Amino acid sequence: MGHRRFLRADHPLRYDTHTFGDIERGTAPVPLSGRQILELTENMQTKFGKDLITKKPRTKKCKKGYPLIIWKRKSIWFKLPYWKDLKMYHNFDIMHIEKNMCENIVHTLLAVNGKTKDNINSRYDLQALNIRKDLQPIDLDDDEVFFPPAPYAMESDQQRTFCRVFKNAMFPNGYASDIRRNVHVKEKKITGLKSHDNHVILQDLLPLEVRRTLLERVSAVLIRVSRFFKRMYSQVIRISDMQRLQDEIAETLSLLEAIFLPSFFDIMVHLMVHLPAQAMIAGPIHFHSMWAVERYIGKLKDMSTLEVMRKGQL
Repeated sequence: MGHRRFLRADHPLRYDTHTFGDIERGTAPVPLSGRQILELTENMQTKFGKDLITKKPRTKKCKKGYPLIIWKRKSIWFKLPYWKDLKMYHNFDIMHIEKNMCENIVHTLLAVNGKTKDNINSRYDLQALNIRKDLQPIDLDDDEVFFPPAPYAMESDQQRTFCRVFKNAMFPNGYASDIRRNVHVKEKKITGLKSHDNHVILQDLLPLEVRRTLLERVSAVLIRVSRFFKRMYSQVIRISDMQRLQDEIAETLSLLEAIFLPSFFDIMVHLMVHLPAQAMIAGPIHFHSMWAVERYIGKLKDMSTLEVMRKGQL
């Protein structure tokens, strides 16, 4: 939530009180430099392990009445003399961000029990935050509660049609794994997908399917998400393109806030807004993503002699 802060000052979405309930006058936070972080954590003493008195793991929660603690520990990487001068000392992996984003969308559209971001607690959160009154639960007679359907809600037949598209998908040899074996049309579920499966679904299959099953204002935003990742994976990038993409993803996330519930926006969804800035520093995504690392780990696993605890051997 709060992605309207990343929009330009005169953007219309900042002043859309009908959709968001208020006017956004905040500005995007300025990232701290390595030297600033080092100054804030310089005198921090980190105690590892369990508490010697209680014999329990040390809690990370801030106790009531104590000042707010932002930093939990000092990164060991700051022992390197050049670390504080790096322009990028954290790398957000697009592979896992894309995987989590795809899972959030698919599980929410299919209303998968236990994995959807639209549940009872999410609806009562709207009451606590006093937002999205059109989706807040309504108390009926006989102690019953009615949950108004969200803009992205689909009927059972639509959900089965949604799954059937993935079930019937066919790709050229070597393009993708057999996604069809992970699709259960009758149960309206898609399970056991790997990172590359989510990559193919989000960029190739999802835009085709949402066009005919969802409302136009919902499908248009999801297509923008798909297009964002496709452009982030470009082999050649320009600074001007990344600057334009940074503005577009802030607008896309703001439009998602007007459709999905606050529980949809976990930390992995938020990290999308930082990917273009990271690409402007580190270059094209394929030079600093986890795809090559995961492939190499897979090769090492195949070389392992034991069938159990393969990662432990690495």
